[in-house]
Amino acid sequence: MSAPAAPPPPPPPEEALARLLPADAQPGRRLRHEAAAPVWQGVVWGRLGRGDLAWAHFDRVRLPALQPWIAAERGRIVRELGLHADAEAIEWPALLAATDPTDAAMLRISLAADAVGLGDVDRAIRRHRAATDALAGLRDGPRVARQRLRLAWVGVEVAWLSGGSVSVEGLPWWNEAARAPAFPADHHWGTDFHAAKGLLFGGVVRGDPRLLDAATELAPPVIAWAVHLARADVGRVDAEVAATRAWRDIVPPPPFDAQVRAGPTAARFPAG
Repeated sequence: MSAPAAPPPPPPPEEALARLLPADAQPGRRLRHEAAAPVWQGVVWGRLGRGDLAWAHFDRVRLPALQPWIAAERGRIVRELGLHADAEAIEWPALLAATDPTDAAMLRISLAADAVGLGDVDRAIRRHRAATDALAGLRDGPRVARQRLRLAWVGVEVAWLSGGSVSVEGLPWWNEAARAPAFPADHHWGTDFHAAKGLLFGGVVRGDPRLLDAATELAPPVIAWAVHLARADVGRVDAEVAATRAWRDIVPPPPFDAQVRAGPTAARFPAG
């Protein structure tokens, strides 16, 4: 007799699904394929800082057409934990196999971010240009809107790396009248993750600590540590302590646990 099948991994909490699933992926909405449901659950777990549960959901999906998207999500998780070369190794073969043009554009943006993390100026510029061209040729929609947000973030990183002019296009700003952040239209199709990451970049680029403070209210665990580090840089009291606490709550994907714990991002935090 064969061994019984392992039970499926748990779904994310309902509250997290409400905050971290985009509107076009909420329950009742038509997905790309029924197999996309566990991918989205993995995405949410990843944003909750649970790389182990994200991997468990991704591993359930065998449909070839969804593998480039899954590779992009796996790459994002390990890149955000500081493993840019490992992210690139996941994403590059997926780009070559991608048949969906939005998946391909997503992977091109990711590969540009990998080049930034690896400090390769020429490759970062070239990949960012290719990603910009790929995205510009796509029909507009929710998936494309989210990729435009990502392209704006990576564009900032490429400019920092290359010494070029940093653009605020696509980044949130502070609305003085409302005393609250304001967001470009593409954020309508994002989630709290996209809002928090936009506020992180917007706060740093615009030099506005109010945007960074607003990001703390929305940031899911996967980027909370980065938000607090940015707040520490502008002198917010106890931000470094909060960053360290947030980092320690992260659970890396099992294949990369040792690398993350010994990696450059972990080195920024005191052992404990």
